Amino acid sequence: MTDRFTKGFETIKQYVTEEEAARLIDSDALADIAPDLRKMIIEFAYGDVYSRPGLDAKSRALIVITAVVTQGAAPQMKTHITRGLHAGLTPTEIVETLLQLVPYIGFPRVQNALTVAQQVFQDKQLSVKSIE
Repeated sequence: MTDRFTKGFETIKQYVTEEEAARLIDSDALADIAPDLRKMIIEFAYGDVYSRPGLDAKSRALIVITAVVTQGAAPQMKTHITRGLHAGLTPTEIVETLLQLVPYIGFPRVQNALTVAQQVFQDKQLSVKSIE
């Protein structure tokens, strides 16, 4: 392991459970076709970018959730909504962030993201407190 990988792996632990962190090292669904992808994600995304000073884990999680929702990347939405919860975001903060996106990316993408968020919250037995 390189120093960048170690730094990235330590950083990613702010966003995942210990069990998920172990799975990131032990299993990689794309290893047979892209064995370096996992290493690139951990070294570059988490080792170089996520570990920078200036933003806390919650802020970074909101930014990434916004980015993947904007791209319409459903599998990554689930991953990053889950990681956002682990970083300390509340379901309400996530829902309000998604609703804030409606004027910029439209109802269909936000509805899709809310459906993904709803499933994540149900899986984790979390509820959203309505804000009025």
